[in-house]
Amino acid sequence: MRLISRLGDIVSANLNELVERYEDPELLLKQAVCEMDESLRAALENAVKVVAHEKLLARQLAEEEAGVSAWHEQAAAAVRRGDDAAARSALRSKRERENVVGVLTKQLAEATAAGQRLRSDIEALRLRTEEAKRKLTLLAARQRAAAARQRLLREFNAAPLGDEAFAKFERMCRKVEAAEAEADALAELSGRPLPQPKAEPSEVDAELSELKAACGV
Repeated sequence: MRLISRLGDIVSANLNELVERYEDPELLLKQAVCEMDESLRAALENAVKVVAHEKLLARQLAEEEAGVSAWHEQAAAAVRRGDDAAARSALRSKRERENVVGVLTKQLAEATAAGQRLRSDIEALRLRTEEAKRKLTLLAARQRAAAARQRLLREFNAAPLGDEAFAKFERMCRKVEAAEAEADALAELSGRPLPQPKAEPSEVDAELSELKAACGV
């Protein structure tokens, strides 16, 4: 389907490249995700029509198969009565129903195969759209962090010498600490906590160990 192909092209776009090439990548990515959602909604509408047709064919097939059984019973009853004319008429009606059953069986098989493909495609597209939304969240956070770093560098380079420069430097340090805390929070919420540095023994701990060894403890 052209619609599904289009959605696949959007989701397969290199989002990192978009972040680097455009001035407002977050806005661009949001627009791309909106287009993905709209395309997925349209694909779902088409899939609903195909699956509904499949169910309708299954219902019609069941009715025709029931008709075949009914005409068979009527033919058998006519034979038991010795009414060959009625039996022949019932068998002709049975043959007509059997022909319809054959056509519906073929149509149902085709509709079922198409429905299965659509179900698989819709599920795959849903997963890829969710992945794109997660990437949007992370890449938007990276873009904002990069913009914040650029502002800090511009402020630092423009700062005059003297007490005001040192005060500004302290404020920037606090901003950097806040940014690092946000990065830690983002890593925790995304299920990928940052590795913690291994604690080094202090001089007091080292001396305590030596004292324990000397005392035989």
